[in-house]
Amino acid sequence: MLRALTGVFAFALAVQVAAQTPEWQFRSFDDGAYFTGLISPNTDQDVMFLCGERSPKGLTAQQTGNLEPDITPRDSLRLYIGDAVLGRYDGVTQRRRDVMLIVGATGYRLPVVNRNSLYSSWEADLPATDAVFAAIAARPDFEIRSDTGARVVTSRGFLAAHTALTRHCQSMFTAIGEPWTSVPAAATPVVSMREVAEASISSGCGGPATLEPEALHSGDIDGDGLEDVVVYWNGITCSAGYPRPFCGASACSAKFFVSSLHARGVPPKNLLTQGVRMQPLSNGNTGVVTTGSLSSCQNRATCDFIWYWNGREITLLK
Repeated sequence: MLRALTGVFAFALAVQVAAQTPEWQFRSFDDGAYFTGLISPNTDQDVMFLCGERSPKGLTAQQTGNLEPDITPRDSLRLYIGDAVLGRYDGVTQRRRDVMLIVGATGYRLPVVNRNSLYSSWEADLPATDAVFAAIAARPDFEIRSDTGARVVTSRGFLAAHTALTRHCQSMFTAIGEPWTSVPAAATPVVSMREVAEASISSGCGGPATLEPEALHSGDIDGDGLEDVVVYWNGITCSAGYPRPFCGASACSAKFFVSSLHARGVPPKNLLTQGVRMQPLSNGNTGVVTTGSLSSCQNRATCDFIWYWNGREITLLK
């Protein structure tokens, strides 16, 4: 990982955070002297990735008053971590090597994290091609861990936000004559929907679970050549806590993990159904058949409902 440069993120601190479901968002700012692009969970400004340099508009810092801009190296993204994540600052340490990003069962150690005293934060520059970005995009969450603190951070919306950020950074650096030479790892990752689905089961159960054959149904729902997965909770028994947390008296939840939706940061479609099966369609894609109750089948010849990909989303075949 690359060395960190001194920088600030005044723009980020001005962002007003709405009280909503945690999800990574992309934001950008250009005052004419310097630009900044950043991503962070919309409810957690203690963790963010960003890039920044002089603006292609050509104004000076004296003209705009921006005397403490974020300046990041080409082909890099800067990680900012607030004191609320890593623990109370001891007032002395300026460099540390105890910070790790834990993604699934893999740890990614940041070699050097530098103190930014102005904003009570820590910072490190990561290569844009670092494998950790694709790893984060493929999991439901990750952990920032150190000797003094830890924080579990959502990965919801990370892929779409990271893709937007890196495209913005590439275009802005190109505009000032410093084009990036590398392709970001998470911009076009091949994310396993089966791995994402299994992680969702573990998260839903709060631990391990027993899976019957009907728990996971797979096929190419969106026609992109990648495996999509439907998790049917009728075939899942959690080992800890309530054994069937997503089942009612007569129906259970079915979640559709579709690669095209996941790449855009769209949460999986969730339905209550009495049964799930996959069905080949005439266009070569795979449809998902769910079974409804008698009350939902009025004026229908069958209680089977066929869901298909219309090019943008999962919808019901009528």
